[in-house]
Amino acid sequence: MTKLTTRILFPAATLCAALAAQGPDFLITYSQQETTLSGSNGTPLQTLFPNEISHLEYSNGPCSSLSAEKWSPRACYHAMAGDEDSTAMYWNPTIFGAIDALCEGISATPIAGTNPRTVFISPAVAMGNGVSVSPLRPGDVGRIVRNSSGDGQVEYFIRQEQINTSLGLPLATPIDVDAIAFSLNYGIFLSLDQDHFVATPCGPVLMQDGAVFMIPGWAITYTPDFRVASVLPNSAFVVFTEPVVDAMVVAAQVTDRFGACLTNAIDLEALEIDWSGPGQAIVPCAGAILQVPDLIFSVETGTGASLLTTQFGGSRYNGMCGQMARQCGGGPTFGPQSGILATNATTGAPSYVNGLCATWTLRYALQARTPVLTSPVPANTVLFDINSPAPLNFIFVTFVPAGVNAVPTSTLGFPFSQLGFPDYYPTNIYYNWFPTAGGTCTFPVTFGLPFAMKLLFQSVGVVNGAVEFSTPAILDVQ
Repeated sequence: MTKLTTRILFPAATLCAALAAQGPDFLITYSQQETTLSGSNGTPLQTLFPNEISHLEYSNGPCSSLSAEKWSPRACYHAMAGDEDSTAMYWNPTIFGAIDALCEGISATPIAGTNPRTVFISPAVAMGNGVSVSPLRPGDVGRIVRNSSGDGQVEYFIRQEQINTSLGLPLATPIDVDAIAFSLNYGIFLSLDQDHFVATPCGPVLMQDGAVFMIPGWAITYTPDFRVASVLPNSAFVVFTEPVVDAMVVAAQVTDRFGACLTNAIDLEALEIDWSGPGQAIVPCAGAILQVPDLIFSVETGTGASLLTTQFGGSRYNGMCGQMARQCGGGPTFGPQSGILATNATTGAPSYVNGLCATWTLRYALQARTPVLTSPVPANTVLFDINSPAPLNFIFVTFVPAGVNAVPTSTLGFPFSQLGFPDYYPTNIYYNWFPTAGGTCTFPVTFGLPFAMKLLFQSVGVVNGAVEFSTPAILDVQ
């Protein structure tokens, strides 16, 4: 989802510096494990997993080298969520299963740009409830924050029960959010992973998994920070049925990873508002007129990571670097248009786009090559990699709690890191500094780890004159 305005409460100088270096980029998730187009200097950062968020950046480098790069690794979510699965380990490589949907709300404060704390996600598999008071289920759209209950807590943009209320479904009905887009001007657009019989203002209808429905703004009451507090019952309208979406896919004249023209969607997988189009008035039934923006979308059949738009009754989406899909007759949709490497010279990447969010952001991501170790660990055997925008990276280390349902304690870094990860983890100890080369930095742990411990690593760098923090990563030493 793209919010309507940038975070205009930033100090002017900080915002200008940010705009000079960043642009209207995409945060993106893929349905399969993929490889960055750049290769990320040969580091493990090149491997993109379905349960982490990548950054497709148009504004910092030529279109000829467009590449999706790791933005919020799994390690970041492990540090934020803590031992959510109650294993006495922070490392959980299957957390969320996959990230099915992405959404950014509207900031009500001057603190922080877009970062892993501010972006809402919908998981394919429920997050464990070992730490958070509230669950994060496939039917929820939420994020992991620090609040009065401590770190590792889930904060919702919209809950399963609220979506069910809007559709006239029993509150406990299990649902799976596949896609979401949001604008205060219009409301919330969603697609679910299963078919449901729903009650709309136009009457009962079978809403298929390829359909898009809308909760209009007039039916939503927001919290002071623009999350959903409540929705009116039976208020959601189906704005694009699955047959309409299928027709738009056909009209787009787009190929899959093998070069075959798509004939249907099967399932709609990602949504984002397409501000380049005029939108349209939709009449779902007599007496109901809805103003609907054009929507960027992906579909399950859209392997090669294609993106389409509802403009012109269905067309290939034109990004800042060209069309985000290959036209029928032009060969396979390979994947580089969405920042990932093709399988080979004749076959595109296996993924469809699973989640999408257009925003302004900074990429500063850190992860360990071997996050789980058995003590004693000799010096210089552990390596970390960083996607870094800073020329120098100053590394800090923190001992964090061990045990079942443990969670690291974070502290807001403001006025520092207004564009990077917003928090740091005290009491942190300065370790060493390492340079960035070609956008990445690899550094060793030069000290031994003689016994079981939990160590959190975080980098600090100066970017455009501002101090920024990287995402955190934890070593589980057993």
